[in-house]
Amino acid sequence: MPRQELKTVALPLTSYAVLGLLTQGEASGYDLIKRAQQCIAYFFWSPSRSQIYAELGRLEVGGYVTERAVEQERRPDKRIYAITPTGEQVLQVWLIDPQTATSHTILLLKVFLGNLIPPELLIAQIRWARDQAQATLAEFQQLEAEHPSKTDDFFPYLTLLSGLAHTGATIQWADQVIAQLEQTQE
Repeated sequence: MPRQELKTVALPLTSYAVLGLLTQGEASGYDLIKRAQQCIAYFFWSPSRSQIYAELGRLEVGGYVTERAVEQERRPDKRIYAITPTGEQVLQVWLIDPQTATSHTILLLKVFLGNLIPPELLIAQIRWARDQAQATLAEFQQLEAEHPSKTDDFFPYLTLLSGLAHTGATIQWADQVIAQLEQTQE
């Protein structure tokens, strides 16, 4: 049976994070919380228990995950979730769609799940984000040049310094990631 083409499904970022975590193998909600805390929580998402379970419920209703009960002797029964082929396809389409990388947080999730997509597609999305950051940096530098008096606008200037630093760091990070991904293609 041929794989049917899917369009990008509008799911919350949390849904894609949960689907991505489930590509590592089936898990209970508790297991997913632990997985998230051990990896992605450091960079962009620290889910609450209620958030994980609500998301799993929505994903099951949508047909993106399956749920099965597992009986336990000394503890309450637990539910185990697994990503479905439809969930894998929806995640894949979202990962390769460059139009969905609209923020640094989303890009970080895509990089974290980068083993699920061809490197050249991930590199293209990182280059696009780098170009956006370069344009933002130019705007910030222009603002700094237009307002050389740091005493009149002291507190706004301090926030501008943050923007300059974060944007510069994003560009540096993107350059490093692109170089490393290109090395893996050689």
